[in-house]
Amino acid sequence: MTAALPTMLEAKQLHRLRALRVQRARERIAPAQAEVDKALAAIHQRQRQIDQLRESIRELRDAIVTTLAPALPRWSGVASAQQDRLADQLERNEYGLIDDEETLEAAQEKLQQARSELTRALAREDAVRGLVQQARKGRLLVREQRAERDLDDQIRPAASR
Repeated sequence: MTAALPTMLEAKQLHRLRALRVQRARERIAPAQAEVDKALAAIHQRQRQIDQLRESIRELRDAIVTTLAPALPRWSGVASAQQDRLADQLERNEYGLIDDEETLEAAQEKLQQARSELTRALAREDAVRGLVQQARKGRLLVREQRAERDLDDQIRPAASR
């Protein structure tokens, strides 16, 4: 048993609808990709800040044992406070990096979801395109059959004369 094909108008309307859904799915990818890019940029920026803070801590520790050593009894409180401040900033940035990585993962998941939606929309559009082709072939077949019947009808009366 074969399913009835839709009319050409119905098939074309369904194809246009699927094409619009594909277009909408494509439009969702660009903002999702922008979110991923933004999250990656934030991670790189945060990593640079962490690297700078680690370098500042290393430089301060080197200064404490070299250039600040003679004045350390006088400035030990300031050096200790600076070390604590840098360590606190480093810790905050490391936690911020974790948050940035989670944001990136969420953005990547959203992008993957948008790409999956596009793939499904393209598959549906392709299926409907096949339906349009079948409807077109069916319409042509009906026309050919009608033309053959009309030709047969024209030949029969002429043969019976």
